[in-house]
Amino acid sequence: MMKITDYIKCYNNIIDIELCNKIISQKDLSFYPATTGDGKLNTHRNCYNKPLENKFNDDIFKVVGKILKLYSQDQPWFQKGSVRTEDTGYHHLLYLGSKKGEYKEHVDHFDLHPRVLSCSLILNDNYEGGDFSFFGGEYIVPKKAGSAVVFPSNFCFPHAVLPVTNGDRHAIITWIH
Repeated sequence: MMKITDYIKCYNNIIDIELCNKIISQKDLSFYPATTGDGKLNTHRNCYNKPLENKFNDDIFKVVGKILKLYSQDQPWFQKGSVRTEDTGYHHLLYLGSKKGEYKEHVDHFDLHPRVLSCSLILNDNYEGGDFSFFGGEYIVPKKAGSAVVFPSNFCFPHAVLPVTNGDRHAIITWIH
């Protein structure tokens, strides 16, 4: 019998570190405060967001394709053809250690555009705190630059990004719908 954590997958070395560094080290990183699903700023989500630069979209699209292939192999219920596999685009998130960046526990279900799978691509690991946490901290995903955390986007998978205490955390998020 599967445990609920079996549906949470971490794929290490899925993104080339050189690509991660190129994305992070762009000169123009014009982020804006991230909002929640209702489009409002609040204390629940303390991070910054911007659409991924177009020049990186093709590379990240290929990475997401690899992730979907691996997840389909790991999860028989997620087979090509039984679930639409279109992503929602790519957003670069920045959690500043100087501002204790975090995203308090939440779920990724969104009624307007139902999501099936959540993908968080970890671009760096040279920060403290900022762990990806599930179920009120009962399950922590080890951070590793170039990895992806993938899980179903429903109420069964409450998760958070714990406060970053030193350095800055960079990630790319997308959802499969």
